[in-house]
Amino acid sequence: MPELPEVQTIVAGLKKKILNKKIVSLFEERKGTIRNFIRVPTCEFGSISAISRRGKYIIFHTSNGYKFVIHLRMTGKMIFEKNLDKKSTHERAYFIFDDKTKLIFDDVRAFGKIQIYDIKNRIESLEKLGLEPLSDDFTAEYLRKRFRNRRSSIKNLLLNQSIVAGLGNIYVCEILYRAKISPQKKGNELSIRKLNLIVKETKKVLKEAIKYNGTTISDYRSVEDKTGEFQKFLNVYQKKECPQGHQIKRIKQVGRSTYYCPVCQKKK
Repeated sequence: MPELPEVQTIVAGLKKKILNKKIVSLFEERKGTIRNFIRVPTCEFGSISAISRRGKYIIFHTSNGYKFVIHLRMTGKMIFEKNLDKKSTHERAYFIFDDKTKLIFDDVRAFGKIQIYDIKNRIESLEKLGLEPLSDDFTAEYLRKRFRNRRSSIKNLLLNQSIVAGLGNIYVCEILYRAKISPQKKGNELSIRKLNLIVKETKKVLKEAIKYNGTTISDYRSVEDKTGEFQKFLNVYQKKECPQGHQIKRIKQVGRSTYYCPVCQKKK
């Protein structure tokens, strides 16, 4: 699933390709891809006035007050095409703009969704999200307050989108390795010093990953159909040894694979 750095990379690419373009048509190739479809002529959507990210969501803001909230889920991609006749292999929906260009929502597993809202609608999926980890408000004190009455592991707490928006399995594994914290450690048992380390490494890892256009393990591609490069710098995720030469251990936590070094990340 694309995480914060991948979604941010896609947003940056979309700004270069479709910002200020007028939406002429919107087509749904697979039923259920577009939700909350407002019964309004496509021509009334207006142009794409802004593109933003919230957590793992991509948001198109239009000049006529509508919002397209897009979640890529596991395998979703946004593909920009200058040729209107060109189709992608797993095309689920697409926009056509006034300059005769096309933006395709491609999704192998078809879990991704496009939700349409007008200015009067509450967007509950966004309201439930926690802090952005690259914001100034994301601090050790914030984590201490959010973890206080929770018995979950630090790994699962960082994956909780209502606490931290945008983190996923790959980056949480990498953050905890760099902070030298066991993924099995209870969040409410961590000292303020350890929480400061998590905040520091979270910001550092995410900024580095954005610099390298995200991580491509399998499906992720940018709007330009390019792979990310940060996978070259992963320390533990899907690795056999950590940089110190210790064997990586793989365990399951709430149905997800966790990769960590038992030597560097001792549970104490």
